[in-house]
Amino acid sequence: MDQDARGARVGLLATQALLLSGDSVRIEVDVAPGAWLDVVETTGTVAYEGDAPSSWTVDATVGDGALLTWAGKPFVVSDGIATHRDTRIRLHGTGRVLMQEKVVLGRAGQTGGDLTLSLTATDDSGPVQVEHLELTRRVRTMPGVLGSLRSMDTVTALGWSPEPAGEPAAGTTGPGETFFRLERSGSVLRWIGIGRFRDRLCDPTFAAWSEEAMRVHRDAGLIGTAHGVSCSA
Repeated sequence: MDQDARGARVGLLATQALLLSGDSVRIEVDVAPGAWLDVVETTGTVAYEGDAPSSWTVDATVGDGALLTWAGKPFVVSDGIATHRDTRIRLHGTGRVLMQEKVVLGRAGQTGGDLTLSLTATDDSGPVQVEHLELTRRVRTMPGVLGSLRSMDTVTALGWSPEPAGEPAAGTTGPGETFFRLERSGSVLRWIGIGRFRDRLCDPTFAAWSEEAMRVHRDAGLIGTAHGVSCSA
């Protein structure tokens, strides 16, 4: 979609319907030292109903001084499907990652099937963030989990610790919102609610953090090449 001497903006476009029952999609990303790569999802993804489980896996390696940004579109979990979404990130040196993940339980008029979400991020010193969310129908109705809430929007920054942007004011949270810094260089902003995403919070935060990360990357003046993206299903 766009490129310069140090990186590229790459669009993901499915050539067939997915995720169908039994599909296993794996996306591998390798950003070379000093490069930048912006992954653009052109449409959302629906995990369709079926007897066989489906899965969506992102496996990313980000080199020293490199930057990976990825604003995900809604990932919709239909009734009658068990699906797993797994993200694995390896950071090296001063590499940075910014990702947004939007999840919707159920299509219109549905409550959604069984979903599990995993994130494992490491750097040269060890784990940075390890998270596993079990959002199966049995678990998410338990007290203190999701109840009747169906939408979750998460913005994750790794390699630096920015502050939230948008509404409410930076550094504060409102109903359904959580912001926290990781122990070792990272920030997470999450909104959970019903129906439409609260775009005035997470989307502006992603945009602000992305601009900040690109500015730092440009100022560093490093030279590199984005290795690209490969996808198999």
